[in-house]
Amino acid sequence: MTNVNWGGIFPVLVTPFGANGSIDDTRYKALIDDAIANGAQGVVAAGSTGEFYALTKAERARLYKLTVDHVGGRVPVLAGVADLRVEDVLEACQSAVAAGCAGGMILPPIYAMPSPREIVTFFEHISRNTSLPLMLYNSPRRAGVDITPALVEQLSALPTVVAIKDSSGVITQVTELVQRVGNRLRVFVGYETMIVPARAVGAHGVVAMAHQIAGPLIRDYWDKALSGDKGLDDLGRDVFAFYRCFQSGSYYAAIKETMRQLGRSAGDPRLPLLPLADEQKAAIAKIISEAGLTRWAKA
Repeated sequence: MTNVNWGGIFPVLVTPFGANGSIDDTRYKALIDDAIANGAQGVVAAGSTGEFYALTKAERARLYKLTVDHVGGRVPVLAGVADLRVEDVLEACQSAVAAGCAGGMILPPIYAMPSPREIVTFFEHISRNTSLPLMLYNSPRRAGVDITPALVEQLSALPTVVAIKDSSGVITQVTELVQRVGNRLRVFVGYETMIVPARAVGAHGVVAMAHQIAGPLIRDYWDKALSGDKGLDDLGRDVFAFYRCFQSGSYYAAIKETMRQLGRSAGDPRLPLLPLADEQKAAIAKIISEAGLTRWAKA
């Protein structure tokens, strides 16, 4: 097994698009610099929040390389390598290795809804055919299947599996993961709203979405999660308010709209997602106003 010490905050960067729909390299590099300046200990390129499903294979490969080159060794870069076809997953892994990524974040096969036996066979096949260190990505809502702690324990024997991102949203599942594999794999949660309970049970990190909008907030929330600091509740209210913004429309479109309203525009989403409707934008503006989130706009 490849040894890694990944931990802390790993934001999944949005992919900024310009007016003509192409990737805005300049804005993307600024997002990387902001993330690292605000305490990110790794970044994820072309993940779900980065709209990997709307990128061509060539764009994903170029984004991996752009990210690695601009990061310049400051933090590990993980590549989102999920896809529909096994061959396309392996091609993404090969592109990530060629770009110099530290690892890849990988869902089970999308849409197919494989059985536990098929999930294991899939990851075994990927592990045999790439040297890329892998962070398993459990997202039952998106993938339609749950990579249970028992399955993760079985998969932890694969030599290239080094971490797990659990987006089940269930703290008992995260607890069981830490107990079963925490000494072999780095255990991450997929939502910043789970930072406090996840850190309490021994999770190593969070794969983050709000960090690229309010980096100092998420950094402070992570740092104080185990301290009992009396300001933790106030920070938590803001973290949860950001997530209410994200739930005001299609998640990844709503993240970009929240960024726009707080002066961190990253352009519109690509089809199949659309810019939010006026009433959805108004809902986000109301949350921002009532929660006072503008204080994070220039942080």
